[in-house]
Amino acid sequence: MGPLLLHCAGFLVLALAAWDVFVTSLTLRGGGPVSSWAARRIWAALLAVHRRRTNHRLLSFGGGLVVVGVLSVWVVMLAGGWGLVFAGAPQAVVDATTGAPADLAARLYFAGFNLFTLGLGDYKPSGAWGQALTVAASGSGLLGITLAVTYLAPVLSGAVSRQALAGEISLLGCSPRQIVEGARRQGLEAFSGRLDGFAGSILKSAEQHLAYPILHDFHARHRRLSLSLRLAALYDALLILQAGAEDPPPAAAALATAIELYIMRVRHDVMPAAAAGPPPAPDMSGLAVPQAQAETALQQAAETRGFLLQLVEHDGWTWSDLTAGP
Repeated sequence: MGPLLLHCAGFLVLALAAWDVFVTSLTLRGGGPVSSWAARRIWAALLAVHRRRTNHRLLSFGGGLVVVGVLSVWVVMLAGGWGLVFAGAPQAVVDATTGAPADLAARLYFAGFNLFTLGLGDYKPSGAWGQALTVAASGSGLLGITLAVTYLAPVLSGAVSRQALAGEISLLGCSPRQIVEGARRQGLEAFSGRLDGFAGSILKSAEQHLAYPILHDFHARHRRLSLSLRLAALYDALLILQAGAEDPPPAAAALATAIELYIMRVRHDVMPAAAAGPPPAPDMSGLAVPQAQAETALQQAAETRGFLLQLVEHDGWTWSDLTAGP
């Protein structure tokens, strides 16, 4: 491959890396094309191992592994891109002692340590073009490290917020039946007061996921801290309450809508285009819910419940975990 082709290939790789870093860390469009692909592959591999032999401890490291994978992809793309650029510039790098042109291995080494602004001094740029490339490589490395650190802070904050929201929802009950029974013990008016604020928190979590899809890869080891399980249990409980009450609390309808909006936000990142079949109906025995109204409510919500099932399974849980306690 000639020097010109190496230059072109290198700059194309660098342009792709720059676009991926920009979209991932500085926009609300979610992950860039390459980092999203890498994140999906890493999570799919962890999930495949988990499904062969249930291991929530392994999945709990998934978020961190995906973050490391994404950052590694950026480093490889930047290093590879600059490596190709310097590989196509035989006279751009010389030995600092002898002044002899650096061989290919030395130019790749020079590109790598300049990316991290190490500046060891054993090789140096030669000529205006070599100096310009060196400055650009060092600048891209420094900017990439800065954006990576900037990206990590909201991701970790969002992961903590998700688990805190799940824990707060679990205080209502860990299964649809527990939530419904608790609501009836307290009275629907008092229960409606407890629901205030959940809709806003759920919508905020949806927007965080839109900006940082990697958040869904932060797996909670305990059921009651899994947001996917908590939303599924809460949604079924709200369906039962609305079907069984002559005057359901307004907060219940608003909260159910918030969960549906959450699904609309996250479905493209973690689910196939079509919803799976709806999961089994919740246990309503002894809850004094009119059978016909309950069946109608579940049928109308079949698509949403199907997406919730996919969300739960993508998070490494099963639908039976909704009733398995904390």
